[in-house]
Amino acid sequence: MKKSYDLTIMVSPQVKDEAKDKLVEKLEKIVKALDGSVKKTLEMGRKQLAYKIKGQSEAVFLNSVLELPTQAVIQLDKKLTVDKEILRHLLVTA
Repeated sequence: MKKSYDLTIMVSPQVKDEAKDKLVEKLEKIVKALDGSVKKTLEMGRKQLAYKIKGQSEAVFLNSVLELPTQAVIQLDKKLTVDKEILRHLLVTA
């Protein structure tokens, strides 16, 4: 059974637009490999952080709407945690 999820990713502001596009493509490949789909991805813009994360005081926020099987959520979470370009991520049910 597939469920809908909201994924918010925080990326360093030094990351170029091409790298953000590659990150979105990588996310789509990971989700597709987990038998899911990415419905839409929006760039929410650059925002000031409440505290520094990995030495960064600002981050660019990306928001995606995903459809995933429930057993694939843990695998996606592990893959996002390991990615060095991602400062933080949050995956919640929609």
